[in-house]
Amino acid sequence: MELLSPLFDARAEYLDAAFETIALTWGDTDTYLERGLGVSPQTRERLRERLLD
Repeated sequence: MELLSPLFDARAEYLDAAFETIALTWGDTDTYLERGLGVSPQTRERLRERLLD
């Protein structure tokens, strides 16, 4: 299980790499969510309301 633990961590360097890749590929996270993942603006707003309360 110790070998898998890095997969479940939100390490800063992993997040930095993810955001850098999103910026280079999609320009910004909103575009990535909408075009890359197919998340509509309405769904994104509902998620924001639920997760950021």
